[in-house]
Amino acid sequence: MIKKILLAGCIISLAFFSSCKSDDDEVKTLSIEEQNAADDAAIINFLDNYYFDDLGKVTKFSDTVTSDDKDPLSKNAKKDPSGFWYVVNAEASAGDGENPDGENNILIHYTLKYFTATEGGNGYTYLYTASSSIDNIGVAQENPFFYKKPENSTYDDNYYTIKGIVNGLKNFKPTGKGKNDPYDKLQGVIIVPSRLAYARNSNYLGLADVTFILNFELYKVCSGEQTCL
Repeated sequence: MIKKILLAGCIISLAFFSSCKSDDDEVKTLSIEEQNAADDAAIINFLDNYYFDDLGKVTKFSDTVTSDDKDPLSKNAKKDPSGFWYVVNAEASAGDGENPDGENNILIHYTLKYFTATEGGNGYTYLYTASSSIDNIGVAQENPFFYKKPENSTYDDNYYTIKGIVNGLKNFKPTGKGKNDPYDKLQGVIIVPSRLAYARNSNYLGLADVTFILNFELYKVCSGEQTCL
């Protein structure tokens, strides 16, 4: 009898803790308006808590490197009226020549990361990598899909391109490097809230409600008929 009582007690306890765990682990799905507000707040927090390291990589402040040592991105950040942000790295090459416009071809060395903002402007502290020519293939890439869709694709542009990034790149000029040239210092960063990226629409990365961070050096801008090498 005592064993049955103890067994029943264990079952009830397990059910209770399982229920509590499910409640704690449940992630609230935000409305579109709530997601937009969370994105905007998280971007502000992101800009205050990250900086350009000596190679121009966007890096989070730590106990060893604080805002007393490096300027936060927010110091030089600019917000486009449409809602995306960009920061020019003052210590990198400003570049020269034609600006990208989404129609011409580009050669770019980059890392594209993302986070999902949550209520209160949280979610920005850990960045996931969507794609990276720097960390993966090690050489600059021509026309990554977030800039221009593949020529033979039957999907429309919005399945691939991130308009906030395309428009953000218009604020930068190419440094004139070749495909296999290493980067010295990345030129800047573009931060795009989910509503100016894929929002909740189908896309080639399979991501929804995410804010994108493009950290890059723009090597070349070429005419639509010319290959960037």
